[in-house]
Order: sequence, then structure tokens, then C-alpha cells
Amino acid sequence: MGYSPENLEYTSFCFQYFLASIQYQTQFRESNRIQVDNIIQDIIIFMKDNLENNINLDDISAHFSYSKSHLINLFKQKTSYPPMVYYNQLRMQRACSYLQFTLLKIKEIAFKLHFYDPFHFSKAFTREMKMSPQEYRKKYQK
Repeated sequence: MGYSPENLEYTSFCFQYFLASIQYQTQFRESNRIQVDNIIQDIIIFMKDNLENNINLDDISAHFSYSKSHLINLFKQKTSYPPMVYYNQLRMQRACSYLQFTLLKIKEIAFKLHFYDPFHFSKAFTREMKMSPQEYRKKYQK
């Protein structure tokens, strides 16, 4: 891929990772055994990738071939939140990001994140953030 600084830096990091896996074999092997944490990470990544799609628990459980009850128990055990509560928190984080770093209107953010309507979004946002979307934007937008 050439000798650009980015490629050389990437190769250097890969080599460091390789050397660390040899130096710390016990830790490396143990980290590769942790399957449950990996599936939770995969579920969280799936949730983050689908914040602007209207997914539900059925979609998540079908995607990972888990029953809903098993998925809920596993996710709650590892994160202390049910999956859909966690998903809604991710949606609020994304809403905060939109409010802070974009000029999107509040109704556009509401529909982008699949809330029923702007009022529902505003109510959920206020409940979670203890301030309205307008107040949040005024306080944090640069």
C-alpha cells in the first residue's frame, strides 16, 4: 500500500500489537476467550449503527440469533440496562450531538431519530437531560 506516513504508522501499531501478544501471552489468550463481552460489544455497535433506523428488540434478537428473553438477561447482566433502555440512551446522546454540532431543527432531529413527533422527542429529551432541547442547544452550541 506504499510508504505513506499513515501506512507506516499503521504498520508500526500492528507490529506493537503483535509483540505485545507475544510478551503478554496469558492476558492475550484470556482476552480472546471472552465471548459474551464480544457479543455485547457487537450488539452495542449494531445499535449505534442503527440509531437512525427504527429498530426494536425483535430486530436485535433476530440479527444476533438470540431469543428476546436471553438477549435481555445477557445484556442487562453485562451493562445493568435492558437493551432498549440502552438504545434510547444512545439516541439521546446522538440527539445531543446533533443539537450541539449541527444546525438541524429540533423537529428534524426528532424525525431523524424516529421519535413519534417533536413533542415526544422534546418530552423524552427533557426527562433524560433535565433541560429542553432548546436550552441544551443554547447552553452547548459553539
